[in-house]
Amino acid sequence: ISQSSDMERDLIQQANLLDTREEYIVWEQRCDEFIESLEEQSRIKRPRLSIGNRQSVIARIARLESLKDSVRGRFVHVGAGYGLRWREIETAFESRILTGAVINSNHIESRRFLEDASEIVLERVQCIMRRYDSIKINTVFNGEFVAGDKRANKSIATRNYEIYRCTDQREWYVSRIVEPILASLEEFQERDSGWALSRILNLNVNANKLNPLRAGCYIKLPREIMLKRAVVNVQSKDTACFAWSVVAALHPAKKNVERKSSYPHYLSVLNLTGIEFPMTLNQIKKFENLNDISINVYTIEDGIVPIRLADRKRNKHVNLLYVQDDIEGHFALINNLSRLVRSQISKKKNRKYFCDRCLHYFGSSAKLELHSVDCGKLNDCAVRLPSEDDKWLSFRNHCRKERVPFVVYADLECSLEKTDKDPTTSTYTYQHHNVFSIAYYIHCSYDDSLSGYRFRRDNNCISWFADELKNLAHSVQSIISTNVPMDFTRDDCEKFNSATHCHVCEKPFAKDDKRARDHCHLTGRYTGPAHSNCNLNYKDSRCIPVVFHNLTGYDAHFIIKEIATAYEGHVDLLPITKEKYISY
Repeated sequence: ISQSSDMERDLIQQANLLDTREEYIVWEQRCDEFIESLEEQSRIKRPRLSIGNRQSVIARIARLESLKDSVRGRFVHVGAGYGLRWREIETAFESRILTGAVINSNHIESRRFLEDASEIVLERVQCIMRRYDSIKINTVFNGEFVAGDKRANKSIATRNYEIYRCTDQREWYVSRIVEPILASLEEFQERDSGWALSRILNLNVNANKLNPLRAGCYIKLPREIMLKRAVVNVQSKDTACFAWSVVAALHPAKKNVERKSSYPHYLSVLNLTGIEFPMTLNQIKKFENLNDISINVYTIEDGIVPIRLADRKRNKHVNLLYVQDDIEGHFALINNLSRLVRSQISKKKNRKYFCDRCLHYFGSSAKLELHSVDCGKLNDCAVRLPSEDDKWLSFRNHCRKERVPFVVYADLECSLEKTDKDPTTSTYTYQHHNVFSIAYYIHCSYDDSLSGYRFRRDNNCISWFADELKNLAHSVQSIISTNVPMDFTRDDCEKFNSATHCHVCEKPFAKDDKRARDHCHLTGRYTGPAHSNCNLNYKDSRCIPVVFHNLTGYDAHFIIKEIATAYEGHVDLLPITKEKYISY
């Protein structure tokens, strides 16, 4: 794997140095030979690569195909429409029907790329569905991201989804691939990671066989887990691996611990009323209440980490390990948590006492008992301290320093109207608020001519205000989407050439830094020199804040009711109580 990484890095460096068509032909031949060797690795069954290594090989093949396309455009003329192509990849995954990638050449916008890739993906899915009644498909979006002077390839994967012949495939593609990927991409770029999408590489597609009536769920544990002898993996041929693991904890066997015959049948031991197998995490709470047992569930993810913790530890407590392969998941019993996780904490072989909630360890059981009292009240998950490379917090969202282009200030007025008394009850509402006027002022931070005040007085003023906000959103969108060319004067040029610091992050330029001329896309005004990555991340806000007087009181109820009934979608609230909201 390390040799493959070095080879890939070498090919990328050589691609940047190509000058002639002859050099390109030699480079492409070398690249094809390397891809062929990678495909051979992914096909062979002995010696078999681990699942993670096989996935890494597939991702590397797709990246190299994307690199070939980008380099080919510099030396070979390609006609119109050359932007996406399908590359099938042979693998040795069990139950795998198809692995391939939609290779990107010139798409720069992620939504457009995913929409254009739909025809290629759906064509392959339709071919598969002619041979199979049902399949499982997941996809992986791969892109090149930049953050400061760092550059890395990152992936966004979608969950496996079952497709049958009656499934609306276009609706599946939009709801299960396009929207989840775009949402994850937006969330990843907007949080404090500092990473921004620089280039779209490809979309990997993995199709697997699906047998909805498949009974067996036994999965062999990884070798490093088996060698610790801390997990009992009962070999069940039904979908009740969860129940067999719990029975193995309640009635431990002295020998042949992996055989079902060593334990009483789970139906004679456990209350499974209303429980459906295979077990899901959201059913465990119900199982705990039925059997007075507390269950913690752990998984393998850069070590052993908890994915589900019991609200309170009961007299009968069970720790389970959840593992999964390409097709399904499987539960096994952890009979010695200390032995299982000790190696990821310390290399010393003396016994450690681990808290099964936060995975902190202690030298004695007495210290663990003292810790457990507070841990159950405070910690809902394992505590991970920052690493040496990520121990400093710093401000990175430099675009937040800019004023938003547009902001709305609004208020409404109500009158109190008396209501008729209800003779059937002693308590009744004797008056209610009736909205009779509403007004708002929109302020533009860079052009006073776009600012303005509007109001309305009648019984339909709330619906009028909702329509005004909708129209305002569309008009502001068209204004913000227009990119005004930069007004770069001679004086600006002199300041740019003599600048020593980036005006965005305020850090000095290094000798080999590539500087960019940053400007306001709304006015065309030159704002200063910037690092290329800072300039890429320095974007105008597309959000229009609406500052409303008394929004936490009854005013919010009128607005929310109108918006929720007039438009599709749902309203997200930040509530204080059921009656008062901070924002929405």
